[in-house]
Amino acid sequence: MRVKCDYCGNYIEDTDKNCPRCGAPNDRMQRSGTKVPKTIEELKAFCASHHLPLEQMRFFLGEDYREPRAFGIYKDGEGNFVVYKNKSDGSRTVRYRGTDEAYAVNELYQKMKSEISNQRARQSKGGGKQSGGKSKSKESGMSLVAMLLAVYLGINIIPKLINRFVPDPPPTGYYTYEDTYYYNQNDDWYYFDTDSGSWSPTEVPATLGDNYAQYFESSSYTGSEAPQDFSESAYYVEPDYDEDWDDDDWDWDSSDSWDSDSTDWDSDW
Repeated sequence: MRVKCDYCGNYIEDTDKNCPRCGAPNDRMQRSGTKVPKTIEELKAFCASHHLPLEQMRFFLGEDYREPRAFGIYKDGEGNFVVYKNKSDGSRTVRYRGTDEAYAVNELYQKMKSEISNQRARQSKGGGKQSGGKSKSKESGMSLVAMLLAVYLGINIIPKLINRFVPDPPPTGYYTYEDTYYYNQNDDWYYFDTDSGSWSPTEVPATLGDNYAQYFESSSYTGSEAPQDFSESAYYVEPDYDEDWDDDDWDWDSSDSWDSDSTDWDSDW
């Protein structure tokens, strides 16, 4: 939200620490608190306040990290914010590239949340202790093997199978295919109808639906993605920035190790 600087009257973002024109402090600056961070710097501060081990988590904030097995966000030389994942083989998948910093930060923020949930679930499964007994029977030994096999499958195999047969939905944003502009929102497709000069729901060609990454243009509107900003259409829905976690849910105990090997590094996201 834009607010007026108390000193020079210039309109600035409520996330600005200082007025870009006169340099005066913004007394109405909105800090993230329990809300989703809106800038890379806010995300850094958020992670530090919750003791998140970013290096062990393999999250790189404000850095174009090029080594395998990494999530990250940075601002490129053209002013775009890039959210990426480097797979285990070193290849890169770009989740978002555009000028909307808040959107980009939220994409990585939600991925962090997912990874923390997965880590806690895995630690919870492996945290139990054996009770007493002079010896283990063959039956109990087999049960332990079966349990360990089930845990291994649940952590390493099943997620990859799900990802293979149930791929991630296309990112929200603009696409261009055969001189037609498309927009994806919440896994629903729309196209720009040049006759009516507006957006309309549609079923996309199979080539676009199956290979959407090749035709992705941008998640934010700059004027070249389509004749009309999709946010001005009747079908636009405000993004729902998920804030259902309390601050305490993010806290990470420094005594707990982070197992980055358990992350599915072969999926696109």
